[in-house]
Amino acid sequence: MSGMNELKRKLDLFLMEPENPVLLNDIGVLLYRMKDWDNSMRFLKKAYELHPEDGEILYNYATLLYTRFEWEEAAKQYGAYLAIFPEDRKAMERLGDTFYQLGEYAAAAQIDESFRKTREGGH
Repeated sequence: MSGMNELKRKLDLFLMEPENPVLLNDIGVLLYRMKDWDNSMRFLKKAYELHPEDGEILYNYATLLYTRFEWEEAAKQYGAYLAIFPEDRKAMERLGDTFYQLGEYAAAAQIDESFRKTREGGH
């Protein structure tokens, strides 16, 4: 199914279930893939507001924030995500990069150290 057809189908479902966080997340991800950052933000932020403890929604929202250089909020969301999934190396790497972008070099170095330990199999 093409991206546009899938988006249309999801939007039709959204009209029936406008408060469904999973559906909002799916639409946000499709819009993200189409590089429609503003609309992706609208859907992912709403999904997050409805279900902030959902790991997939947290990760997708954090990734969009990271893509948009919204470092402070991205750091907060990646931190929340890593509290649930502490072994996710990609999220850990992005959190470290986010701290670096914020000029929080000690925090970035700490994440980098944790990342290296995780990559080497130690804790």
